Amino acid sequence: MKKLLSAGYIFALFCIISYNELVNTAEKRPTEYNGIVAVVNGDIITFSDLENRINMILLSTGGSITNELKANISQEVLKEMIQESLQWQCAKKYAPKGGWISEEAVQTAFSDIAKRNNLDSNAFSELLKSKSISKNALLKQIRINLSWAEYIRARFGKFINISESEMNRTLSEIKEKQNEESYYICKMFFPVSNPSDEKPTCALVNNLNEMLSRGADFGNIARQFSKSPDAVKGGEIGWVFHGQLSEEEDSAMPKMAVGSRAIVKNSYGYAILLLKDKKEAGSQSVTNLKFVQIIVPFSKSNPSSDEIDKLKSYILDMKQTSPNCNEMIQKAKDSGFCRVADPITTILEGMSPQFREMFAKIPIGMSSDPIITPNGIVVICVLDKQTHRIKEPTIEDLKTQKTSERLSVFAERELQDLKKKSYIKISEKYGSRTELLR
Repeated sequence: MKKLLSAGYIFALFCIISYNELVNTAEKRPTEYNGIVAVVNGDIITFSDLENRINMILLSTGGSITNELKANISQEVLKEMIQESLQWQCAKKYAPKGGWISEEAVQTAFSDIAKRNNLDSNAFSELLKSKSISKNALLKQIRINLSWAEYIRARFGKFINISESEMNRTLSEIKEKQNEESYYICKMFFPVSNPSDEKPTCALVNNLNEMLSRGADFGNIARQFSKSPDAVKGGEIGWVFHGQLSEEEDSAMPKMAVGSRAIVKNSYGYAILLLKDKKEAGSQSVTNLKFVQIIVPFSKSNPSSDEIDKLKSYILDMKQTSPNCNEMIQKAKDSGFCRVADPITTILEGMSPQFREMFAKIPIGMSSDPIITPNGIVVICVLDKQTHRIKEPTIEDLKTQKTSERLSVFAERELQDLKKKSYIKISEKYGSRTELLR
């Protein structure tokens, strides 16, 4: 019996669904309108720009969302794109000589997104291309997010007063309880800077949580919608101890099951938490994993059973004559048609339960059985596994974490001020200007 895994299992960011299927299942939008959707101080957002962003989000859900939710999310996407235009204009205006960030930082962030989805940069680029997603648009979004975060830190960082005594107190509490439970957390954050923001923010959080319930990738949604300056990282915080987050979040985490989410409201706004893993008291070790993927692509989008069987037999023969990963990888490189991805280093416990179970069974230096995906056959080669104790956060780590959340409130206020001072025109085809600029 063939071992068949869904594309979402191997490529966690996007479900493999054809572009035509996406369009057929998507909400009926005015596809005949290919012009300008919005004008933001002279910069335009086109229908094509908006569709590209919507497609990126819908692909991560496999199209499994209601028409009403699609309509709500489409409006939120346009709102985000308008805000990004304002952020980019502001960041460019006040940028220091040489800009806020380097091109290397943008490429590193792109590579990090790929790695968090168990892909190297090349494979991730190919995936975007195959799904009609613009890589340049994603790079631009990364550049804007990073630049805006640096601008906010430069302008408002001096107003964030986190005392050394507060940090020492938090660190002491963590040390006292570091042998208790610890949690691997991903987080989105949505500040509420004034009472009028409460209702729309709550509605957005509920819409996004419904998308996550229908299969959307947490990291992808976090990068698109989270208001934290660190959203570009996909919301991944890593291992945290009791006392490291807000009291409300600390109270929620022990009640969560691994793989579950929780919506938490604290004094600064709303958070959506994802618990990827939990360590019980006294169990504080984690595993660093290094692996390589060998991909054997199909010759066409709908391969025959005969082609699948032949490729699978070829890989099994290659595996049988290769006593270790290094020889397997070399044979794949010499084959002329297998593609060997760049090595990926990640934390085993930070993976989804399915990935974690699969990788845990592969010994160091050995490869997995052939894994059949809609785009080809994949073999995983595990190069190394290193177990170590969870790193205790430093005072600087804690300060950065708390500063980031508080800066997001300043960032939201700054964005509201920019909206009031800007000329923004929105096509009536895409909703109310009042709703989109709220």
